[in-house]
Amino acid sequence: MENLTVAVIQQRMSIPPTHEEFEATARRFLRQAQAKAAQLTVFPELTGVMLAPPLISGFKRSFIQRDDQGKRPTAGILSRSVGRLAGTTGGAVGGGLRGSLERLLRKRSNELLEAYVDIFGRLAREYSTAVVAGSIYLYDEETDTVKNRSYLFDVAGEVVGYQDKLNLTADEQGLASPGSTLNVLQTRFGRLGIVIGLDALYPEVARLLAMQGADLLIGITASPGAPQARAVRSALGVRAEENQVFAVSSFLLGPNYLGRENREDFYGQSALLAPMSLTNKGDGILLQAGTDRTETIITGELPVDELYALRQEGRFRPRQQMWVGELGPVLADFYQQGLTIEQVSEQDSAVTEEIGDAETAAFEPVAFEPVTLEPELPEEEPEELPDAPPEAPYPSVAEVLSLTGQEDPEE
Repeated sequence: MENLTVAVIQQRMSIPPTHEEFEATARRFLRQAQAKAAQLTVFPELTGVMLAPPLISGFKRSFIQRDDQGKRPTAGILSRSVGRLAGTTGGAVGGGLRGSLERLLRKRSNELLEAYVDIFGRLAREYSTAVVAGSIYLYDEETDTVKNRSYLFDVAGEVVGYQDKLNLTADEQGLASPGSTLNVLQTRFGRLGIVIGLDALYPEVARLLAMQGADLLIGITASPGAPQARAVRSALGVRAEENQVFAVSSFLLGPNYLGRENREDFYGQSALLAPMSLTNKGDGILLQAGTDRTETIITGELPVDELYALRQEGRFRPRQQMWVGELGPVLADFYQQGLTIEQVSEQDSAVTEEIGDAETAAFEPVAFEPVTLEPELPEEEPEELPDAPPEAPYPSVAEVLSLTGQEDPEE
């Protein structure tokens, strides 16, 4: 992998009335990426969903668009009031954007995919940059399910490959099904893996990508609420550190039209991340957006040569020194069964209860008497001691020193 200039887009969720308006917004970001000579440009999770509204019937789309206009940062009081009314009415009529999207995916998923591939393929070719085109919900004929899927386009506008989201949020249940494979995508500048949303929280996902030769993790996220966004970005930073790879974090912002249980707005502070020793402040951040609430684009260069040197010369070498001993087969068995941490814990508790107290006693820790190294003395009659005063809290350092006659230690 050569030194790589990456542009990361932090985009607001919107309801464009036409595909031309969606494309115009994408062009605005890509012109800025081209001005910084970006070789790879990354859009956030669910960017492709913004191509769905133009395919929805005009009557239902009008409610969704008015709702969106009322939620824009520049909206006035009247626009906000009309937007709230339109959102309520649209939800009652057709389930809002989520309900319309579900119906669209059953009938016109191919049209949605065609628009997505056509627009991002042309833009990648026109601006001479590889593009991770965010993600989009699509019907997958092979599995007869809907997937949250992100495609990678090369500079010629051709599809390199895609990645399906593995770990869905509670809001996605009923809308999509989890993916089942993890793909490393080969580009002219190296190998990368796409990590969508909550997939960043699981070390196994990034470790498998690293084991397949990925030097860059592309994290794309649509996170309801700032706390979850911070957790995902923090996790991506840890994934970069423990696998000695680079990571990109691109967030969707703005109104959450697809949420069912959680309708909080989307937040997130996009960033370029690296192992801590490669960053100026030692915090794992090469570059980050200035805020988690407004659209922006950040562009920076990944120091690939320094990364390779770190792997060979650094004191901490997780890629070469990882040792799991006999834990490997145990973890493999749990993974093979598809068990979660909670399921394994419950299974262990059930086994413990079946064994019973008599048999589990053998597993209780043994209390040993303290060993004395002093010479044995003749036994004396024990001196009768007064009743012990109530137990006092542990003395402070100052109290201990006052009893020994020592002065306070130097700081």
